[in-house]
Amino acid sequence: MPRNDKEKRKRGEGVRSRRRADTDISNVLLTGAFGNIGRHTLRELLRQGYRVRCFDVPSNANRRAAAEFHGRVEVVWGDICSSDNVRAALDGQHAVIHNAAIIPSASEKRPEIAKAVNIDGTRHVVDAIKAARRNGRVPYLVFPSSISVFGPSQHKKPPRRASEPVRASDHYTTHKIACERMIRAARIPHVVLRVGAALDPAGVGMDADIDSMIMMFEMSPDNRVEYVHPADVARAQVNALRCPAASGKVLLIGGGPQCQIRQRDMFDAIFSALGLQGIPPEAFGDRNYYTDWMDTEESQRLLDFQRVTWTDFRRDLERNLGLYRWLLYPLRPLAKHYLLRYSAPWQRRTVTGDG
Repeated sequence: MPRNDKEKRKRGEGVRSRRRADTDISNVLLTGAFGNIGRHTLRELLRQGYRVRCFDVPSNANRRAAAEFHGRVEVVWGDICSSDNVRAALDGQHAVIHNAAIIPSASEKRPEIAKAVNIDGTRHVVDAIKAARRNGRVPYLVFPSSISVFGPSQHKKPPRRASEPVRASDHYTTHKIACERMIRAARIPHVVLRVGAALDPAGVGMDADIDSMIMMFEMSPDNRVEYVHPADVARAQVNALRCPAASGKVLLIGGGPQCQIRQRDMFDAIFSALGLQGIPPEAFGDRNYYTDWMDTEESQRLLDFQRVTWTDFRRDLERNLGLYRWLLYPLRPLAKHYLLRYSAPWQRRTVTGDG
């Protein structure tokens, strides 16, 4: 909601920009349509009246997710690593929102597969757009990148701005930076959206993998994090389709000042929702991670996407994890002990007798 008159004016400018945009964009290809961000984007595309062609791999999970949209979208099963599959999927489309990607921690465990999907898959999308240019109308590309391309930045004064230099720090950031450069060099109509910490409260559960838990305990509780709800990310992606002022830009997609938190706030929200308060601060490390607060003034002015606050996230998380909380209640000491097994800082204290 608008927080003051100045924000109302900014939101109005964004709306007017979209109304002046090319209203011929009606057919949209959505890659990675049945992933986390993809499903939110699909719902937003349908809400705004677009005709959507979904492109994803035919896994059992994706087929189950596709059933929710039966009869409302066209589904094309295929592989982003196949140039022929991608070119066929893009045929007749006016725009593509390219969400297909492998993200951490999977990108770090399987870097070659991640490279094939993240870099080669994006190259296939870009090449298909360039081929369409030779045949007539050029599809518009919305490319979700990541705040992580700035590298660990906790030593810098916030917020991060889109104009700052990027620095690869792992496989995933290497892939995203390469894709951004590839898209700019291709000279196709596009917008790059660098997305913050987009955690879905409906997707947080007891199925976190071991690598994620280990990494969680390595993080410094003081790290700055800007949360953004996947539905807000989806709104930014879809609104970008009809905002000519966004074309060619790099825009930062975060939740805004009300979503600028510390890593300890994220830990507290998850553990409290599970009824596991009291995880000792000594369990966490001092790793400087590649999250940070962002300057989202321009992106919000143009795309008008920020709706969900950090308070909203905590409320929804507590509601979604309510069953787990009751199941864990009599087992809280055992659950804490289980979690602390994955904390290297805590295990070191235990070995030295400090824990």
